[in-house]
This record gives sequence, structure tokens and C-alpha cells, in this order.
Amino acid sequence: MSAFSNIRLTSLFLALALMIVGCSPAAPTATPEPATPISFQMSWIHEYSAAGFYTAELNGHFASQNLKVTLEQGGFVDGRYIEPIDEVISGKGDFGLSSAAAILQARADGKPVVAISSVLQRSPTALIFLKTSNIHKPKDLIGKTVAVSEGGATQLLKVMLTSQGIDPKQVNIVPRTDFGVDPLINGTADALVGWIINEGVAVKEAGLEPDFMLLSDYGIADYATLIFTTEDTIKNRPQLVERFIRATIEGFTDVVKDTDNATTATLKYNNTLDRGQQLSRLQASIPLLQPSRARIGAMDKATWDIVYKVLRDANVITKDVDVNLAFTTSFLDLVYAQ
Repeated sequence: MSAFSNIRLTSLFLALALMIVGCSPAAPTATPEPATPISFQMSWIHEYSAAGFYTAELNGHFASQNLKVTLEQGGFVDGRYIEPIDEVISGKGDFGLSSAAAILQARADGKPVVAISSVLQRSPTALIFLKTSNIHKPKDLIGKTVAVSEGGATQLLKVMLTSQGIDPKQVNIVPRTDFGVDPLINGTADALVGWIINEGVAVKEAGLEPDFMLLSDYGIADYATLIFTTEDTIKNRPQLVERFIRATIEGFTDVVKDTDNATTATLKYNNTLDRGQQLSRLQASIPLLQPSRARIGAMDKATWDIVYKVLRDANVITKDVDVNLAFTTSFLDLVYAQ
């Protein structure tokens, strides 16, 4: 057989091979896994304090972790205060926001909740009152009416009072029924427990002159906002926890980088808010969200120990609690390792 014939034969076999390949069924395309639904129970209404969750959604960070997250509004709904820990324990929420004090109290009550990341690393919680109220020191609160949200905030107020030698029964402690500062403006309360970066600013915006007692000035350390879930979720769905924390850290990183865009994201969830007010509050929050050289979301054992000791010494918590089981940084470590 000639060389020319060999070439023709080889070409024929090659053409046939290509035809066979071309006629073969195409490899099946993998069906995308459906996004995992998550219910996240916020501790307050839609506003600046949750901006990191809004940016995580609108900037695609939840989607990149294949999560479909529903952000459930907290605060007062139909006249009832929504307690995030109860919502998550009951299974209505997968994750939620709460404070270190509330989480430690919950564990003392046998509720297996665990903090997995902070939002604010420094506490903005304070007693807020008017300059005209004649309140200058904690003992001036005796006989006064103080409005405070139920849950962790009430516990911290009682601890502060006790640490200053004041029986909480000497103070008329009443529950807050909304998120505004009307109790101070209309005189139904002499003071309220709130955030200096929120209610404190709102009092000024109302044309009044506020004064403050930061609880941290009286040794009451706290993580005011922590992301938490249950022991069962951590044990049985650890990858889901990691994905959720990874997306939220990215969301709050966006907030630190650009508070203007984060404010825009916030207004998409609540267009009744005033842009200027939300932006100023968000900007004031950045040093609390990410203190100098700190990792976003960080928690430290020393702060947890302080919170627990204060609560235990004041007999707010009457049972021993293993602080090491109340929080974990393992998921933050995974996020920052990559």
C-alpha cells in the first residue's frame, strides 16, 4: 500500500472517529443545588444596626454561599417584644441576634444557645436621661422611673444598680413598649436604657439635651449584639454555620468600607427612615463594630468572663455556667484562615 493510501486511510478513520464523538450524547449538566433557606431573627427593627446583613444580601454574599436568608424584624411586633433566643430555641429561627448577658442567662436556664460571632465588639448601652432630670450618679435613680427593654438589657441594668449598692426594687423599672425616645420627651420615664449611638442621637434630634451613664463606666462589660445559634445546629450543620458567618463577615466588611452604600442598602429594607440620621448612626458605630486592629466579628474570653462574673456576683444568674460553652470562635477562625 502506498504512503498516499495510508494517509487517506488514516484520514478516513479520523473522520469517522470525530463523527462518532460528535454523535455521542452530551455529558449531563449538573443541576445546581437549591439555595439553603435560613431564617435570621433580628433583635430590632430594620435600621442601621443591621446594615451588614443587608449588604450581605444585596451585594451577593449570601448568594455566593448558596443561602436564601430571610431577615425577620425584631423589636416590638403587635405590642409584643420579640425575644430572639426564644424564637431560635423554638425552631422559628435558625440564627439570631442577642447579647452576652442574655445568652449566659439562657444557658443558666437550660437553653443551649451559643454565640458564634459579634457584631458590635464594644457596648453602646447606656442610661439616657435629660440634662434637666437632676440625675448625675446612679443613686439619683432611686425613686425614678427607668424604661428598659425586656431581656438582657433589664438584666444589665439590675446588675449595674446592685453593683452601686442600689436595690433594683428602689427603682421603678418599666418595660419599653417601642423603640423611640417618647418616654423621655413626654415625661413618662426619667431615664431609659438604650444606645448612645441611637436613642442618644434621637434625643438631640428632638431638640433636647441628653446626658448619659455608660454601663461600661461602671464595670458592666457586655457584647450588646452577638450572632448566635443552637448547639444542635453547630453539631449537625457546621458547614451551614460557616457559610452564614462567612457571608455576614463579608457584609459587615462592606459596611466598614463604605457607610454611604450601606445606608442605601438599609433604606431598601425600610424606606421610612431618614437617610441622614441612619448614616450618622452608622458612622458612629464603626469604632464599635471594628475597634483598631480587630477582626470583624471577634470575641474574646476575657470579656465573656467579665460579663459572667458581674451577673453571677449580682445573683442575676444563680446557677454556674460554663462560659467556654456559651460561645465559640471556631467558625471565625475558619473564615479568617482563608
